[in-house]
Amino acid sequence: MAVRCVVVRGLVKEVEEEINKFLSSHAVRILHMTQSETGNHISITLIVDEPEPLT
Repeated sequence: MAVRCVVVRGLVKEVEEEINKFLSSHAVRILHMTQSETGNHISITLIVDEPEPLT
């Protein structure tokens, strides 16, 4: 199990696009998600679990 943190900040549409891009290119399981807002910008923090590569 490889746990990592992904933080995305920006305008809502930009953040949505970045999260979609990340999720479509990585096989992860989301363990926790938080959101904060400041003015027109949001921050999303994802704690994800990536499967270990097979060796």
